[in-house]
Amino acid sequence: MRAAQARGCGIPRSKWTAIAIAAIAIATWFAAPTPTPAATQKPEPQTNLADISDEVMCTVCGVPLELATEAPQAEAERAYIRDLIAQGKTKDEIKDALVAQYGENVLAVPGDEGFDLAAWLVPAIAFVTAAFAIGIALRRWRRASVTEPAERSAERTQTGESTGSAEPDPAAARRLDEDMGRYRL
Repeated sequence: MRAAQARGCGIPRSKWTAIAIAAIAIATWFAAPTPTPAATQKPEPQTNLADISDEVMCTVCGVPLELATEAPQAEAERAYIRDLIAQGKTKDEIKDALVAQYGENVLAVPGDEGFDLAAWLVPAIAFVTAAFAIGIALRRWRRASVTEPAERSAERTQTGESTGSAEPDPAAARRLDEDMGRYRL
């Protein structure tokens, strides 16, 4: 016992161990999360009706749910979506529940397999094709505008015409001067 007291400040080793264990227990108790009123409430909604209504159709009207304002079926779908949101469901879970309840026709966005895949690919292919066609047309147009003056100059040289600027017709020059005189400020 004297050896244990000689190392410390007069407290035996077994008491140091007991103090350390008590300190760890107290620290663990304070660090443990305590349930707060927010944790015992309903789960936070992970989505909202406006976020889902543009991707869901009214199965009777055939229009997006956000546009079907007074249809009873649209109101029933909205109420069902609100209930699922209140349960804390995610957007994908709500869509899956809607498909289970109303069928595939409830989704406004086409799927990503089979024939529905064409709804995504056709516009993309059309855009790329149009961009390619515009690029080719611009190259041809630029090439034609660059070579056209050179071709005209070569034709004039062959026919013996002057390639310099020609004097305008005196009558045209007089009309031009008259027109310009009217617009002077």
